[in-house]
Amino acid sequence: MFGHIMQNEELCKGSLERLLHISIGHIEYPELQKVIAPYYKSKGILLDAYVTDGSKVYDIEIQNYAQHDLGRRTRYYQSMIDMDSLMKGDRYEQLKDSIIIFLCRFDPFKKGIPCYTFTRTCREKPEAELNDGAAIKISNSRAYEKEGNAETKAFLKFLETNKAESDFTRKIWDMVETEKKAEELRTTYFSWGLAEYDAEYRGRQEGIALGEERKAYEAARNMLLDGSVPEESIAKWQGLPLETVHRLAEELGLSK
Repeated sequence: MFGHIMQNEELCKGSLERLLHISIGHIEYPELQKVIAPYYKSKGILLDAYVTDGSKVYDIEIQNYAQHDLGRRTRYYQSMIDMDSLMKGDRYEQLKDSIIIFLCRFDPFKKGIPCYTFTRTCREKPEAELNDGAAIKISNSRAYEKEGNAETKAFLKFLETNKAESDFTRKIWDMVETEKKAEELRTTYFSWGLAEYDAEYRGRQEGIALGEERKAYEAARNMLLDGSVPEESIAKWQGLPLETVHRLAEELGLSK
C-alpha cells in the first residue's frame, strides 16, 4: 500500500515536504522498488520509493519493526545510490544531493523525539560541516505528539494510528480505501472467473495456490538480491522452474 501511495506524485511530493519541512516545486515520477546492483558479486538493494526533484535524490523507506542494523543499512544505501547516480567520467561536483528517509513506527534510538537527522560533521568541531550533500532522516511516528509542525504531526499521527485528521492525510486515506476496494474486486473476480463452471470451493483452492506461488516468487527475488544462494538452489527450495528463476534474475539485472 505504501508503494501505491508513493506512486501518486501529489501524495509523494506532499509527504516529502512534510517530512523535510521544505517546499518542492516538482518531482520526477517516482520509481518504485528500484533495484541497484552494480556488480554481480555485490549485495543489491531494493528501494521502496526513489524520486528526484532534479537537483536532489530522495529514497523513502518504511519500517514497521525495529531493525538492529538500521545505521549500517543507511550507510550502504547511501553508497549504492551515489554509485548509481554518478556516471563514469562525471565530476564529483555533479553528484546530486541525496536524502535517505526512514519512516519508522518505532523509536530506533529511544530518545523520544519525532525526527532524527544525521549529517557528517567534525567530532572535534561540530560547527565544521563536511558539506557532502548527504543526509539521513529517520522519523519516529510514536513521538508524533512532540512534533511542532502541524502538518508533519498529522502525517506522523496517521502513520502511527491510521487516523486522518488533516486534508492531506484524508487524501491518503481515500486512496488507501480506493486501492483496498479495487484489490478486493480483483481478488473476487479472479477467484470466480477461474472456474465459473465449478463450485466456489475450487475457486478458493486455486486462489490459495496462487498465493503460495506468489510467496515463492517473492522469496526467490529476495534470495537473488542477497546474492549468496545459487539460482539452482533457489529454484529447488522454492519449488519454481529454473527458467523462472533465470528470468527473474534477468529482470533484476543480476544475471551473470
